[in-house]
Amino acid sequence: MSLHSFKFKALFLFFSFFVGQVYAQQNGSIRGQIVDEAKDGLEFVAVSLLKLPDSSFVEHAETAANGRFQFPSVAAGEYVIKTNYIGYNEEKRNVTVKVGANENLGVINLSVDSKLLQEVVVEREAPAVQYELDRTVFNITSDVQAMSVNATEVLEQIPMVELDEEGTPSVMGQNLTVLIDGRPSRIYGDNIETVLKLIPSGVIAKVEVITSPSARYTTEQGGIVLNIVTKSERLIGVSGIATMNATTNNNYSPSLNLNITRKKIGFNNSVSFDFDKQTSESSIYRENRVDDLFFTDQQRTGTDIDKDFSYNGNLFYNVNDNNTIGIFFGVGKDTEDENEVLLTRSYNAEGEDISAYRRAINGTEESWQYRGGIDYKRTFENENQVLDLQAYYSTRDDKEIEIFDQESEWEELEHLQHQTSVSEDEGFTFQGDYVHPFGEKSMLEAGIRADWETDANDFTPLEFDPELGDYVIDTELLNDFVSKEKEFTGYLMYRNSFDRFSLQAGARLEKAILKTEQELLNQSYENNFLNLIPTLNLAYRLKNEDNIKFSYSRRVNRPWWRQLNPFVDYSNPEDIQSGNPDLDPEFINSFEASYGKFINQFNLFGSVFYRHSNNPIQRVSTVDGSGVTHTTYQNIGTENYYGLETGASADIIPQWNVRLNVGLRKNEVLGFARENSQISFTGRFSTFFPIWAGFRGYAFVRYRGPRAIAQGKMKGMLISDAGIRKSFFDKKANFSVRISDIFNQRQFSRTLEQENFFQTSDYRRQSRYVSFSISYIFGGLRDSAGDRDRGDGFDQGPGGMEPGMED
Repeated sequence: MSLHSFKFKALFLFFSFFVGQVYAQQNGSIRGQIVDEAKDGLEFVAVSLLKLPDSSFVEHAETAANGRFQFPSVAAGEYVIKTNYIGYNEEKRNVTVKVGANENLGVINLSVDSKLLQEVVVEREAPAVQYELDRTVFNITSDVQAMSVNATEVLEQIPMVELDEEGTPSVMGQNLTVLIDGRPSRIYGDNIETVLKLIPSGVIAKVEVITSPSARYTTEQGGIVLNIVTKSERLIGVSGIATMNATTNNNYSPSLNLNITRKKIGFNNSVSFDFDKQTSESSIYRENRVDDLFFTDQQRTGTDIDKDFSYNGNLFYNVNDNNTIGIFFGVGKDTEDENEVLLTRSYNAEGEDISAYRRAINGTEESWQYRGGIDYKRTFENENQVLDLQAYYSTRDDKEIEIFDQESEWEELEHLQHQTSVSEDEGFTFQGDYVHPFGEKSMLEAGIRADWETDANDFTPLEFDPELGDYVIDTELLNDFVSKEKEFTGYLMYRNSFDRFSLQAGARLEKAILKTEQELLNQSYENNFLNLIPTLNLAYRLKNEDNIKFSYSRRVNRPWWRQLNPFVDYSNPEDIQSGNPDLDPEFINSFEASYGKFINQFNLFGSVFYRHSNNPIQRVSTVDGSGVTHTTYQNIGTENYYGLETGASADIIPQWNVRLNVGLRKNEVLGFARENSQISFTGRFSTFFPIWAGFRGYAFVRYRGPRAIAQGKMKGMLISDAGIRKSFFDKKANFSVRISDIFNQRQFSRTLEQENFFQTSDYRRQSRYVSFSISYIFGGLRDSAGDRDRGDGFDQGPGGMEPGMED
């Protein structure tokens, strides 16, 4: 295409759209499917379209997950199709394209190159970023895996994803529904921070950020879905990966993943441990603008010791070519020892002390989680016709004991308290999904889902009575809370492609019944929700293969039991917290438009989005006449989020890649006495580059700008990491060293301001440390069609949490 015609197209995009359709009618198309010797579709096969008679290059494509490829607009003439996939012999096919004709090459079988297979490790990786109709897929490269310990550190590398001070992820300031291989993360544990720490980076294949979820996805805790997809082994044999990570701040994380696969049966195991000794410090300064102006100053220091363990097993059996049964089971244990000191001082405008105390907090928490489930998957004569049935169960037992020893010169402020909290949670889910294709490009997808979940919490507070010389129960704070939730949903979704245009439209009907009971107070609450949730995703591929997308989704964020529990937490006497059983669901409408451009090894992506939240669930604080803050959840006002996100990535040379993402955002929180809005920038820069003697360098800088929150603002933050890595023993072993938060800037700071108070708070964990990681790949694999030994090389990695099955 000439420079003049390119400029003309850029300036008159819509005009050229219609003109292009006229010319497109004169072109034909070529499509086909590439499979291995076991008739399984091969993904990421490079397919080249060459013009005869001189075999000049015309166009390039890569196969999808099912091995299919397509050249949608090809001028009439004689061509040759050539494949290139490491470990397999090259295949060529001649094809004649007639005016307006659609040529189907059918199935192309690739045979294994036995000589090459014995000599090399398959190193071909998926593109780092893929932009699909309803999601952005970040394929986790070997560089990212080597420089990360667990899923938490992998998510730090993902543009759009942000982590708060506890390690809970969010996207564009919005809460997420986090899935692991398509399953809700709650199955693996109630604390998402712990769940993410126990997923080794080496088993993560990709992370899907679904900003406009289709009707297939339920809306558990937010309008955006984050799906962490682990690796599934496709080849026969015994393989695995052993990893050991250690840091200078006393964190040790060994893990082992073992995959045993035969022709019809496979058994995958994943065992992870984590020992983490973490120091932290926080502060709160508050101006109490009540009857008389006075000030509260709190300083907290502490040490947490976390000891976590997780085992996940998967057993699957291929009954025949069309039927697979899988069993999933696991167990986890989390233990936390907490030791903190809270210093509190209140003083008047003249600087004279009103009160002061020292509060020592010692706590232990232990929880066990058990999970299990069964999958059945059936494919029909048309491989795109699929029935998938799943049922899984999870339960958790948790016991927490805390002792508060408060000392003060003011005798009335001296307390010795002891409290016990016992929780029991269990949930059961059944889900069925069916996909029915209509021809090559259209399909109808339908599904049902039923969830039953029960959460129970018993809280027993005791206060030491000096006169009795023993603890007595504080009956005013006793709590016995039970939450029972039932959810029944059904969805229908249609997908189709018309030449360069793609459509995905659907609707989901959700019926949720939530009952809560507080037996001690003889109180019960019931919320009954019925919501219709439409979704729409559109995409158009220009003739130069650039992509334009538009998405709309309506989601519902329902309150969960911890937000509804009216239990009053007095662990900090200056900030009393409780839930609100009268909460209503939050409705979120999201719009997004994006443009993607690809030029050889360079790609550019940009998107604009708008999100409106009606009746959002906000964390709200008020101050009483004595200067004590009361924090709870309320449905207040509206929230608007506007944004422009741009990103570029390129391979400067084959071993040097660079990725840059920049965002301009504005968010508004409306409905409070003081309404908040904030415009800010966000940015991330990462690069992996060769150094010497096979070493690779790593640099990562991320900046999160300030953001408006309910009643105030969250301050910005800049973090920088650097490291090196090297592979040994024919890439069986990987060793890396990483320095995290080089300039020690990882601090979470908030400012809250309303009519009767002004408050600033800061929280910091030890984030500057050096981490060391070594991993070793072991085992030998054979191709599923024969007995060729793969040695140590395998392209799909060891077994993950859901082997042998697609989501």
